[in-house]
Amino acid sequence: MSFSRIFPAGCLVVAPILLAVATGIDPALGDDQGYGIYRQHPGAVQAHSILLHWAWVLFVPGLLGLLAPIRQRGAVPARIAWIAVIVGLTTFSALMAADFVLLALEQTLPDTQVAAVDDRFLSFTVTAAGWQWPGLIGWALSLILTPIAAARGRVIGWPTAVAALLGTALYLAFAISPVPLCLTGPVVLIGAYCFAARRLLHPHQPPAEPAVFPAFVRRFGLFSLYAAPLAFAAGMATVPDWSGDIVDAVAKPVQTQVSALLLHLGWVLFIPAVMLIASRAGRFTRVAAAVTVVALANFSGLMIGDSADLAARQVLDEATATRVSDTLGGFVPFTVGWALPGMVFSLLGLIAVAAGAAANGLTRWWHAALVAAGIVAFLTLGLGPAGVIGPLLLLAGFALTARSLTRSAEPRPSSPPVLA
Repeated sequence: MSFSRIFPAGCLVVAPILLAVATGIDPALGDDQGYGIYRQHPGAVQAHSILLHWAWVLFVPGLLGLLAPIRQRGAVPARIAWIAVIVGLTTFSALMAADFVLLALEQTLPDTQVAAVDDRFLSFTVTAAGWQWPGLIGWALSLILTPIAAARGRVIGWPTAVAALLGTALYLAFAISPVPLCLTGPVVLIGAYCFAARRLLHPHQPPAEPAVFPAFVRRFGLFSLYAAPLAFAAGMATVPDWSGDIVDAVAKPVQTQVSALLLHLGWVLFIPAVMLIASRAGRFTRVAAAVTVVALANFSGLMIGDSADLAARQVLDEATATRVSDTLGGFVPFTVGWALPGMVFSLLGLIAVAAGAAANGLTRWWHAALVAAGIVAFLTLGLGPAGVIGPLLLLAGFALTARSLTRSAEPRPSSPPVLA
């Protein structure tokens, strides 16, 4: 049984379980949704938020694995669902950081100032259009279209798809209702996706259909090998505080938000890029890619912190805003369960995947060396014009990798017949 089936199947089982636990321990269940609740239950808030974040993160590889066997039947909803999962659901998981930010605000400020900072954050148009809207829309499309596409493509049965849709509807309707009503959706989702995971592990014979959907996934992966480092470079180039002075970021709020969004999109687009490389590689590269995909979903979400910090610094004085930031950084579940593993395994993972591709003969070793050099440059050169060097090295390495993958996939001319 291949790792490419075991890993997404495991994610399909674990993700709704985490969702159920996170929902059940939410201290803000019920009618009272005002400020001050998080201040009263800091431990429960952190546990709820980190588990909820990880639930949606693990749904990403799980749902992508459910879409992977689709060929022609169901290809249309599968295309939409695939993009929604990668861009939308990944972005939605990042929105859970808002709970940690709100907790840091409530532990530092009175409710009036908490409300002022929160209102300022919600007023950011770029952040709303780039994070909240695609996150919410992508979340809905992912959970609705993925089971439909999988059933249409005969990956799962229609009863399983209907159960998944029912669980999603129940979760949407009762997510903040008191226990046990709030658990109805996650419990149904556990049952539905456990059945789906079983079908992934014991698939039926694939239909003899043209590989329409796999061709789309491949094209998007090739596009992402170029687009991810380009978005990364654009994000680094538009960072307003090249000198490291936060005053520059506060003075240019739109540019700060645009830069954060571009960086987020860059890390998100590395997900299909890594998946494409892994689809042609050996076991080590596939395992490294799986870890990297999960890490990238975590790391990309950290970019929303720039907008949250901007809102705090626009409303509060510098000392108070710094105190809020320090409080946020002191939350162990956020730091250890999200920020550090997201950054470390994303950066190391990109190097490991590139090295694995070279070891598998998919690309050259010096292509992998360019990727490693890009990561090192990103970590050492800082901001400003020099900060673009790292992303450009990544662009060179992954563009050459894309070229190698394209060449290796081209059909070779058949050998001429041998004359007797």
